[in-house]
Amino acid sequence: MITMISTFIVEDDPMVAKINADYLQKMTSFSLIGHAKNGKDALQQIVNLRPQLVLLDVYMPELTGIELLRVLRNKNVMVDVILVTAADAPHLIEEALRHGVVDCILKPYGFERFQTSLAFYEKRQTMFHSLPRIRQSDIDQLYSTTLTEEKIVLPKGIDPVTLTLIRDELKKAKRSFSITELSKHVKISTLTVRKYIEFMIQNDEIVLDLEYSDKGRPKKLYSIKI
Repeated sequence: MITMISTFIVEDDPMVAKINADYLQKMTSFSLIGHAKNGKDALQQIVNLRPQLVLLDVYMPELTGIELLRVLRNKNVMVDVILVTAADAPHLIEEALRHGVVDCILKPYGFERFQTSLAFYEKRQTMFHSLPRIRQSDIDQLYSTTLTEEKIVLPKGIDPVTLTLIRDELKKAKRSFSITELSKHVKISTLTVRKYIEFMIQNDEIVLDLEYSDKGRPKKLYSIKI
């Protein structure tokens, strides 16, 4: 298991910066170590603090997010970046991806999209730092998208990355989970996990078991069909 992921926020809008900090606080594996309001200050702090992950806006004074990204790469600063921005120009997103950003979160966004992005990053880091060697199957599982997903347009509110995270956890565990247990494993809220499990039940992917006890209602346990 990897240690807490040190995270730095670069955002000139105080309200958005606070939202990102509040969202980050809900993610148990991430710690906020700093915040900058412009690209120039961000560069100095990132070089000094050496965070593992930077949540980076694009439109900022001094240096834009893309300009900062160029400088970081030219200086060989080993840091991962998730773009969190209102910049939707294709050439900006394309350049950011060329510079190796992990993900792009476009404003406006909610906690679920933020959570999905950081959960994917955590899964990626776990793969890099827990395996003695990486096999093709490990990479395929990280980026897995089934043929069914490619052919079927997912309904509104069902994100393919989140769906993959939940599917992969169920496949890896090879046992049944309650909604609460699964929520803790994937670090996603119980409300969101329940929504995705219900979607998977509709697609005949889930086996439902009932665990009876002397008190109260039976406990519902979910596992993935093999």
